[in-house]
Amino acid sequence: MKLEDLENEVQKLIKNTVMYCYQCGKCSGSCPTTKVCPSYNPRRIAESLILGRWKKVLSSNEIWLCTLCHTCYENCPQNVGFSHVIIELRNIAARAGAAPDEFLSRVRQLAEVGRIAVISKAIERRRSELSLPELQASPDGIPRIMEATGLKLREG
Repeated sequence: MKLEDLENEVQKLIKNTVMYCYQCGKCSGSCPTTKVCPSYNPRRIAESLILGRWKKVLSSNEIWLCTLCHTCYENCPQNVGFSHVIIELRNIAARAGAAPDEFLSRVRQLAEVGRIAVISKAIERRRSELSLPELQASPDGIPRIMEATGLKLREG
């Protein structure tokens, strides 16, 4: 699926949520990600969406920097819920194949072993010392969830 194919979905998100943003900047001013990564700016993302630059937003890495702490939502006088907008944008980008490789590698690992965290040799050794069983791959249901949500993994 291409970004162009998802235009109606993006336009609906903008119309129903983002258009209520009046660009006060409280989201950006309170965002912990913005404090450590100034290139991430929720207000500018909202502005870009309102101005019709949604393809640029979806194909950039900016939407993947949000920690989903919901501080923007708590501080927004319009209750835009920008963290929820970010979730929707990520879902749309993933369906269009525009998710970053780093994200996809974690999803691929989740699909293969049922965990995102890598089990290191040190963890395996410690589990053995504690007489704990070896961790087995358990991706039960994850491929089905991926299929239902439309998330397709690129080979690599």
